[in-house]
Amino acid sequence: MTAELRRIGQGFCGTVWASSPESSAFKREDGGPGRSLYTDYIMHMRALQSLSHQDHRICVPACHRYVQNDDKDWWDTNMPAFPKDFQIPCNLLVTDRIPPFPEGVRNTIVEKYCPPALIPSIKSSKPDEDCLIRPYLGRRRHVPNQSHFRFQAFSLRNFPLHVDQIEELQLDGALYAKIMAETLARLYWIAHIDANDVELVLAPPRLDQAKTGCAGALTIHSQILRNHCVWLLDFDCCKPMSQDKTGVEQAVAAFYKNDPFYPRPGRTDERDQRLWEVFKDHFLSSSAAILDQKGPEACLPDHWVALVEQRC
Repeated sequence: MTAELRRIGQGFCGTVWASSPESSAFKREDGGPGRSLYTDYIMHMRALQSLSHQDHRICVPACHRYVQNDDKDWWDTNMPAFPKDFQIPCNLLVTDRIPPFPEGVRNTIVEKYCPPALIPSIKSSKPDEDCLIRPYLGRRRHVPNQSHFRFQAFSLRNFPLHVDQIEELQLDGALYAKIMAETLARLYWIAHIDANDVELVLAPPRLDQAKTGCAGALTIHSQILRNHCVWLLDFDCCKPMSQDKTGVEQAVAAFYKNDPFYPRPGRTDERDQRLWEVFKDHFLSSSAAILDQKGPEACLPDHWVALVEQRC
């Protein structure tokens, strides 16, 4: 590595660095206590392996290497690429970077949703060039009988696009719901992980996508977002999931603990309920295609749906 790295993100687990939109991403374990990049690495690899079993429409960044803090050869070679304040060895995960949206898409989002007074600063902001979009199919911006929006701050990093905005931009929320549903089915019944606190984002495909673990993923086109995919990332909170009712209960708890990426049942808006039905039906059909319908696990997807609907 010779190019200077720039911080492109930060979460509870640590900071994330890259040199260009098509470079590798370097996720440092320099955040809060109790989070493990080694867990992230193991669960990330299990997710990738589960998707290699059959065709899939989700993108998962290729995972290249887990680097430990005592890997002297790696750190001696690569340390100079980090700014001086971050030239401290730590555990680190090397993956493909998820490409950010280009300027034209960013400007459209800014002009439509950014408070007018902030538009010039957001358009000129270097951090806001790292634009990924979180599709929140389970939440609308406003609540009944209130005219104000939930969120007043504005950033293009992990920009929350709520289901009413997805409708407003004429994006295919039902397609996003199906991709999420089949992905959960694969994580549950092939990878055997609970998908706790994973993140889903909309972002462009990589230029080298055909050579990566995303080779079969679906590229979606829209007038607003142009070519984009649904990406899955951040596995450090995932846990192994037993293939029984206890494991299903664990997965349901993780489903409700996560950000509102997935449609939710029991909503008063008919559009939300229809989207839940699309998600549910595709989750069940995807699960049936994976599981032996005569085996002991055949009842688990229906049990998962029943518990999710009971908790709404």
